Amino acid sequence: MAHVLNLDTADEDIRKNLGRSFASANLNFLIGSGASWPAIPSAGAVEDEIATLFEAGKADAAYLKLYDFLATIQAPTNNLIADIADANNATTVANYTKYLAVIESILTERRTSLLPKQTTIFTTNYDLFIEQASLPFSAMRLNDGFSRVPSLVGRSEYSPRTFFTTTSSTVNLYNYKVEIPCINLMKLHGSFSWKKDGDSTLFSVRETALLTDPKTTAQVKAFVDAYSVVLPQTKKFHTTLMDSTYYELLRIYANELDREGTLLVSFGFSFADLHILDITKRALKNPTLKLVAFAFSDADRATFLKRFDGYNNVEIIAPGAAANIDFARFNEVLRSALPCIDGKKK
Repeated sequence: MAHVLNLDTADEDIRKNLGRSFASANLNFLIGSGASWPAIPSAGAVEDEIATLFEAGKADAAYLKLYDFLATIQAPTNNLIADIADANNATTVANYTKYLAVIESILTERRTSLLPKQTTIFTTNYDLFIEQASLPFSAMRLNDGFSRVPSLVGRSEYSPRTFFTTTSSTVNLYNYKVEIPCINLMKLHGSFSWKKDGDSTLFSVRETALLTDPKTTAQVKAFVDAYSVVLPQTKKFHTTLMDSTYYELLRIYANELDREGTLLVSFGFSFADLHILDITKRALKNPTLKLVAFAFSDADRATFLKRFDGYNNVEIIAPGAAANIDFARFNEVLRSALPCIDGKKK
Protein backbone atom coordinates (compact mmCIF):
# COMPACT_ATOMS: atom_id res chain seq x y z
CA MET A 1 0.00 0.00 0.00
CA ALA A 2 0.99 3.65 -0.27
CA HIS A 3 3.45 4.90 2.35
CA VAL A 4 2.73 7.96 4.50
CA LEU A 5 5.55 10.19 5.70
CA ASN A 6 4.72 13.01 8.11
CA LEU A 7 6.75 16.19 7.79
CA ASP A 8 7.13 16.59 11.54
CA THR A 9 8.52 13.08 12.15
CA ALA A 10 10.15 11.97 8.88
CA ASP A 11 11.66 15.21 7.59
CA GLU A 12 15.16 13.72 7.19
CA ASP A 13 13.90 10.67 5.28
CA ILE A 14 11.83 12.86 2.97
CA ARG A 15 14.81 15.12 2.29
CA LYS A 16 17.16 12.23 1.49
CA ASN A 17 14.65 10.36 -0.67
CA LEU A 18 13.83 13.44 -2.72
CA GLY A 19 17.49 14.39 -3.03
CA ARG A 20 18.44 11.02 -4.48
CA SER A 21 15.55 11.14 -6.94
CA PHE A 22 16.31 14.70 -8.01
CA ALA A 23 19.84 13.64 -8.89
CA SER A 24 19.01 10.62 -11.03
CA ALA A 25 15.33 10.43 -12.01
CA ASN A 26 13.36 11.64 -14.98
CA LEU A 27 11.69 14.46 -13.07
CA ASN A 28 8.04 15.44 -13.55
CA PHE A 29 5.63 17.59 -11.55
CA LEU A 30 1.82 17.57 -11.49
CA ILE A 31 0.42 20.89 -10.27
CA GLY A 32 -3.24 21.51 -9.48
CA SER A 33 -5.46 24.42 -8.52
CA GLY A 34 -4.20 24.47 -4.93
CA ALA A 35 -0.93 25.96 -6.16
CA SER A 36 -2.62 29.12 -7.47
CA TRP A 37 -4.22 30.02 -4.15
CA PRO A 38 -4.79 32.71 -2.82
CA ALA A 39 -5.13 34.46 -6.19
CA ILE A 40 -7.61 31.83 -7.36
CA PRO A 41 -9.95 30.09 -4.90
CA SER A 42 -10.18 26.31 -4.84
CA ALA A 43 -12.65 24.87 -7.33
CA GLY A 44 -14.08 22.57 -4.68
CA ALA A 45 -16.93 20.40 -5.93
CA VAL A 46 -17.79 22.68 -8.86
CA GLU A 47 -17.53 19.83 -11.39
CA ASP A 48 -20.09 17.72 -9.56
CA GLU A 49 -22.37 20.73 -9.14
CA ILE A 50 -22.22 21.54 -12.86
CA ALA A 51 -22.76 17.90 -13.83
CA THR A 52 -25.81 17.70 -11.55
CA LEU A 53 -27.32 20.78 -13.17
CA PHE A 54 -26.76 19.46 -16.70
CA GLU A 55 -28.21 16.05 -15.79
CA ALA A 56 -31.27 17.76 -14.32
CA GLY A 57 -31.82 19.59 -17.60
CA LYS A 58 -30.89 22.96 -16.07
CA ALA A 59 -28.44 24.00 -18.80
CA ASP A 60 -28.87 27.75 -18.16
CA ALA A 61 -27.96 27.35 -14.48
CA ALA A 62 -25.06 25.07 -15.40
CA TYR A 63 -23.64 27.66 -17.80
CA LEU A 64 -24.03 30.36 -15.15
CA LYS A 65 -22.03 28.15 -12.76
CA LEU A 66 -19.36 27.72 -15.46
CA TYR A 67 -19.27 31.48 -15.95
CA ASP A 68 -18.78 32.09 -12.22
CA PHE A 69 -15.97 29.51 -12.19
CA LEU A 70 -14.16 31.09 -15.16
CA ALA A 71 -14.69 34.61 -13.77
CA THR A 72 -12.81 33.73 -10.57
CA ILE A 73 -9.77 32.98 -12.78
CA GLN A 74 -10.27 35.72 -15.35
CA ALA A 75 -10.47 38.55 -12.81
CA PRO A 76 -6.98 38.00 -11.32
CA THR A 77 -5.69 37.22 -14.82
CA ASN A 78 -6.85 40.64 -16.00
CA ASN A 79 -5.00 42.25 -13.10
CA LEU A 80 -1.90 40.20 -13.92
CA ILE A 81 -1.90 41.24 -17.57
CA ALA A 82 -2.61 44.90 -16.75
CA ASP A 83 0.03 44.88 -13.98
CA ILE A 84 -2.53 46.10 -11.45
CA ALA A 85 -1.45 45.81 -7.81
CA ASP A 86 -3.09 42.77 -6.25
CA ALA A 87 -1.87 41.32 -2.96
CA ASN A 88 -3.15 37.80 -3.69
CA ASN A 89 -1.58 37.84 -7.14
CA ALA A 90 1.72 38.99 -5.68
CA THR A 91 1.73 36.15 -3.14
CA THR A 92 0.92 33.56 -5.80
CA VAL A 93 3.57 34.83 -8.22
CA ALA A 94 6.13 34.83 -5.38
CA ASN A 95 5.30 31.19 -4.56
CA TYR A 96 5.70 30.14 -8.18
CA THR A 97 8.93 32.12 -8.51
CA LYS A 98 10.47 30.30 -5.53
CA TYR A 99 9.25 27.00 -6.98
CA LEU A 100 10.93 27.68 -10.33
CA ALA A 101 14.12 28.72 -8.52
CA VAL A 102 14.21 25.32 -6.83
CA ILE A 103 13.74 23.56 -10.18
CA GLU A 104 16.53 25.63 -11.72
CA SER A 105 18.83 24.57 -8.86
CA ILE A 106 17.86 20.91 -9.26
CA LEU A 107 18.64 20.93 -12.98
CA THR A 108 21.81 23.00 -12.65
CA GLU A 109 23.30 20.86 -9.87
CA ARG A 110 22.73 17.50 -11.52
CA ARG A 111 26.02 15.63 -11.77
CA THR A 112 25.09 13.27 -14.59
CA SER A 113 25.23 13.81 -18.34
CA LEU A 114 22.97 10.82 -18.95
CA LEU A 115 19.86 12.88 -18.26
CA PRO A 116 19.00 16.15 -20.00
CA LYS A 117 18.68 19.22 -17.81
CA GLN A 118 14.92 19.16 -18.25
CA THR A 119 11.84 18.68 -16.19
CA THR A 120 8.17 18.70 -17.13
CA ILE A 121 5.40 20.47 -15.27
CA PHE A 122 1.98 19.02 -16.03
CA THR A 123 -0.83 21.23 -14.80
CA THR A 124 -4.60 21.38 -15.06
CA ASN A 125 -4.57 25.12 -14.28
CA TYR A 126 -5.65 27.63 -16.90
CA ASP A 127 -3.98 30.62 -15.25
CA LEU A 128 -0.78 32.38 -16.33
CA PHE A 129 1.11 32.53 -13.02
CA ILE A 130 3.87 30.12 -14.04
CA GLU A 131 4.49 32.13 -17.21
CA GLN A 132 4.67 35.34 -15.19
CA ALA A 133 6.95 33.81 -12.57
CA SER A 134 9.36 32.53 -15.24
CA LEU A 135 10.26 36.01 -16.51
CA PRO A 136 13.24 36.63 -14.16
CA PHE A 137 14.94 33.33 -15.11
CA SER A 138 17.03 34.37 -18.09
CA ALA A 139 19.30 31.31 -17.73
CA MET A 140 16.41 28.85 -17.85
CA ARG A 141 14.01 28.21 -20.72
CA LEU A 142 10.27 27.76 -20.26
CA ASN A 143 8.91 25.75 -23.19
CA ASP A 144 5.15 26.37 -23.34
CA GLY A 145 4.62 24.44 -26.59
CA PHE A 146 4.40 27.42 -28.93
CA SER A 147 6.64 27.61 -31.96
CA ARG A 148 7.84 31.21 -32.11
CA VAL A 149 9.38 31.90 -35.50
CA PRO A 150 9.90 35.21 -37.33
CA SER A 151 6.53 36.16 -38.76
CA LEU A 152 5.21 39.41 -40.13
CA VAL A 153 1.80 38.64 -38.63
CA GLY A 154 3.17 37.55 -35.23
CA ARG A 155 1.48 34.15 -35.42
CA SER A 156 2.63 31.58 -32.80
CA GLU A 157 1.08 28.12 -33.15
CA TYR A 158 0.89 25.45 -30.45
CA SER A 159 2.38 22.05 -31.17
CA PRO A 160 3.30 19.33 -28.64
CA ARG A 161 6.12 18.37 -31.00
CA THR A 162 8.10 21.37 -29.73
CA PHE A 163 8.50 19.81 -26.28
CA PHE A 164 11.62 17.95 -25.10
CA THR A 165 14.04 19.84 -27.33
CA THR A 166 17.41 20.70 -25.80
CA THR A 167 19.16 24.05 -26.08
CA SER A 168 22.88 24.59 -25.54
CA SER A 169 25.01 27.68 -25.11
CA THR A 170 28.41 27.60 -26.83
CA VAL A 171 31.50 29.34 -25.49
CA ASN A 172 33.29 30.66 -28.57
CA LEU A 173 36.86 30.42 -27.30
CA TYR A 174 36.90 26.66 -26.70
CA ASN A 175 33.68 25.67 -28.54
CA TYR A 176 32.42 24.27 -25.22
CA LYS A 177 28.70 23.57 -25.04
CA VAL A 178 26.63 23.98 -21.89
CA GLU A 179 23.04 22.70 -21.85
CA ILE A 180 20.51 25.30 -20.75
CA PRO A 181 18.02 24.11 -18.08
CA CYS A 182 14.54 23.78 -19.54
CA ILE A 183 11.02 23.32 -18.19
CA ASN A 184 8.36 21.80 -20.42
CA LEU A 185 5.05 23.37 -19.35
CA MET A 186 2.12 21.19 -20.38
CA LYS A 187 -1.35 22.50 -19.64
CA LEU A 188 -3.47 19.37 -19.78
CA HIS A 189 -6.77 21.29 -19.71
CA GLY A 190 -5.77 24.25 -21.86
CA SER A 191 -4.86 27.80 -20.95
CA PHE A 192 -6.12 31.35 -20.90
CA SER A 193 -3.27 32.09 -23.33
CA TRP A 194 -4.75 29.73 -25.96
CA LYS A 195 -7.04 30.79 -28.77
CA LYS A 196 -8.60 28.45 -31.30
CA ASP A 197 -8.18 29.31 -34.99
CA GLY A 198 -9.71 26.53 -37.04
CA ASP A 199 -7.62 23.43 -36.43
CA SER A 200 -4.79 25.47 -34.88
CA THR A 201 -4.22 26.80 -31.37
CA LEU A 202 -2.62 30.23 -31.22
CA PHE A 203 -0.85 32.12 -28.44
CA SER A 204 -3.02 35.05 -27.39
CA VAL A 205 -2.74 36.81 -24.04
CA ARG A 206 -5.59 39.25 -23.62
CA GLU A 207 -7.77 40.87 -21.00
CA THR A 208 -11.37 39.69 -21.11
CA ALA A 209 -14.04 41.93 -19.65
CA LEU A 210 -16.43 40.21 -17.25
CA LEU A 211 -20.15 40.45 -17.87
CA THR A 212 -22.23 42.98 -16.01
CA ASP A 213 -25.64 42.30 -14.51
CA PRO A 214 -28.18 41.57 -15.74
CA LYS A 215 -26.50 38.81 -17.80
CA THR A 216 -28.50 37.12 -20.52
CA THR A 217 -28.25 33.39 -21.17
CA ALA A 218 -26.82 34.07 -24.63
CA GLN A 219 -24.10 36.33 -23.19
CA VAL A 220 -23.11 33.74 -20.57
CA LYS A 221 -22.95 30.92 -23.11
CA ALA A 222 -20.89 33.01 -25.55
CA PHE A 223 -18.49 33.96 -22.75
CA VAL A 224 -17.97 30.34 -21.69
CA ASP A 225 -17.68 28.92 -25.20
CA ALA A 226 -14.99 31.46 -26.16
CA TYR A 227 -12.35 29.73 -23.99
CA SER A 228 -9.96 27.10 -25.39
CA VAL A 229 -10.00 24.97 -22.26
CA VAL A 230 -11.45 21.72 -21.00
CA LEU A 231 -14.31 22.87 -18.81
CA PRO A 232 -15.11 21.29 -15.42
CA GLN A 233 -18.07 19.23 -16.52
CA THR A 234 -18.74 15.57 -17.14
CA LYS A 235 -18.54 15.83 -20.93
CA LYS A 236 -14.94 17.06 -20.66
CA PHE A 237 -13.82 13.44 -21.02
CA HIS A 238 -15.42 13.34 -24.46
CA THR A 239 -13.72 16.64 -25.28
CA THR A 240 -10.37 15.38 -24.03
CA LEU A 241 -10.53 12.22 -26.15
CA MET A 242 -11.82 13.88 -29.29
CA ASP A 243 -9.70 17.05 -29.42
CA SER A 244 -6.29 16.19 -30.84
CA THR A 245 -4.39 18.72 -28.70
CA TYR A 246 -5.74 17.45 -25.39
CA TYR A 247 -5.42 13.82 -26.48
CA GLU A 248 -1.78 14.37 -27.43
CA LEU A 249 -0.97 16.00 -24.08
CA LEU A 250 -2.51 13.12 -22.13
CA ARG A 251 -0.60 10.68 -24.32
CA ILE A 252 2.64 12.50 -23.46
CA TYR A 253 1.71 12.39 -19.77
CA ALA A 254 1.20 8.63 -19.97
CA ASN A 255 4.42 8.11 -21.92
CA GLU A 256 6.48 10.17 -19.48
CA LEU A 257 5.28 8.06 -16.56
CA ASP A 258 6.14 4.90 -18.47
CA ARG A 259 9.81 5.88 -18.78
CA GLU A 260 12.27 3.97 -16.64
CA GLY A 261 13.33 5.69 -13.42
CA THR A 262 10.66 8.41 -13.33
CA LEU A 263 9.65 10.57 -10.38
CA LEU A 264 6.27 12.34 -10.36
CA VAL A 265 5.79 14.96 -7.63
CA SER A 266 2.26 16.27 -7.20
CA PHE A 267 1.15 19.37 -5.32
CA GLY A 268 -2.19 21.14 -5.10
CA PHE A 269 -3.76 18.28 -7.04
CA SER A 270 -6.41 16.05 -5.49
CA PHE A 271 -6.52 13.40 -8.25
CA ALA A 272 -10.28 13.95 -8.39
CA ASP A 273 -9.94 14.14 -12.18
CA LEU A 274 -10.83 10.54 -12.98
CA HIS A 275 -9.15 10.57 -16.37
CA ILE A 276 -5.76 11.67 -15.01
CA LEU A 277 -6.16 9.36 -12.01
CA ASP A 278 -6.78 6.39 -14.30
CA ILE A 279 -3.70 7.15 -16.43
CA THR A 280 -1.59 7.58 -13.29
CA LYS A 281 -2.76 4.32 -11.71
CA ARG A 282 -2.07 2.40 -14.92
CA ALA A 283 1.42 3.91 -15.08
CA LEU A 284 2.12 2.93 -11.47
CA LYS A 285 2.29 -0.67 -12.66
CA ASN A 286 5.74 0.40 -13.84
CA PRO A 287 7.82 -0.50 -10.75
CA THR A 288 10.48 2.13 -11.55
CA LEU A 289 7.91 4.94 -11.36
CA LYS A 290 7.60 6.72 -8.04
CA LEU A 291 4.77 9.09 -7.13
CA VAL A 292 5.33 11.54 -4.29
CA ALA A 293 1.98 13.18 -3.52
CA PHE A 294 1.93 16.17 -1.16
CA ALA A 295 -1.29 16.22 0.87
CA PHE A 296 -2.51 19.67 1.81
CA SER A 297 -4.31 18.34 4.87
CA ASP A 298 -5.01 15.15 6.78
CA ALA A 299 -8.25 14.86 4.83
CA ASP A 300 -6.24 14.81 1.60
CA ARG A 301 -3.90 12.21 3.11
CA ALA A 302 -6.87 9.94 3.74
CA THR A 303 -8.16 10.53 0.21
CA PHE A 304 -4.79 9.67 -1.33
CA LEU A 305 -4.53 6.51 0.76
CA LYS A 306 -7.90 5.39 -0.57
CA ARG A 307 -7.17 6.28 -4.19
CA PHE A 308 -3.74 4.62 -4.25
CA ASP A 309 -4.50 1.63 -2.07
CA GLY A 310 -2.32 -1.30 -3.13
CA TYR A 311 0.46 0.75 -4.78
CA ASN A 312 3.74 0.49 -2.89
CA ASN A 313 5.54 2.95 -5.19
CA VAL A 314 3.46 5.86 -3.88
CA GLU A 315 4.64 8.11 -1.05
CA ILE A 316 2.20 10.51 0.58
CA ILE A 317 3.78 13.49 2.31
CA ALA A 318 1.38 14.53 5.06
CA PRO A 319 1.48 17.66 7.25
CA GLY A 320 1.48 15.67 10.49
CA ALA A 321 1.15 18.02 13.45
CA ALA A 322 1.18 21.06 11.15
CA ALA A 323 -2.13 22.45 9.95
CA ASN A 324 -1.40 21.90 6.27
CA ILE A 325 1.22 21.90 3.51
CA ASP A 326 0.78 25.11 1.55
CA PHE A 327 2.90 26.24 -1.41
CA ALA A 328 5.46 27.95 0.82
CA ARG A 329 5.96 24.76 2.87
CA PHE A 330 6.12 22.67 -0.29
CA ASN A 331 8.91 24.90 -1.59
CA GLU A 332 10.79 24.57 1.70
CA VAL A 333 10.67 20.77 1.47
CA LEU A 334 11.94 20.78 -2.11
CA ARG A 335 14.74 23.19 -1.28
CA SER A 336 15.77 21.17 1.76
CA ALA A 337 16.49 18.24 -0.57
CA LEU A 338 18.93 20.23 -2.72
CA PRO A 339 22.02 19.65 -0.49
CA CYS A 340 21.55 15.90 -0.99
CA ILE A 341 22.15 16.24 -4.70
CA ASP A 342 25.89 16.62 -4.34
CA GLY A 343 26.09 14.46 -1.22
CA LYS A 344 26.88 17.20 1.26
CA LYS A 345 25.10 19.83 3.26
CA LYS A 346 25.47 23.46 2.33
